[in-house]
Amino acid sequence: MKPNLSFQQFIQRGQVIGMYRKYMRLTQRIADKTTRRETREWIRGDFDRYKHETDRKRIDVLLAQASRQYKELESGVFSMI
Repeated sequence: MKPNLSFQQFIQRGQVIGMYRKYMRLTQRIADKTTRRETREWIRGDFDRYKHETDRKRIDVLLAQASRQYKELESGVFSMI
């Protein structure tokens, strides 16, 4: 049985899922299949590492960090095209 989430936890969960999907959509632009697979594995590993985090402030920090890293990855992917 899934635990009941507070409203803030529900919102944060949506933000995390949205960020994960954003990363995965970005990897579709990587032409090389091996690089795409390795990048997806790296992303999945990072998200899995923190999947049991419950501290709201820590989750906010992780989301901000993920947003910054996304921008860096995005600029790197565009240079690969």
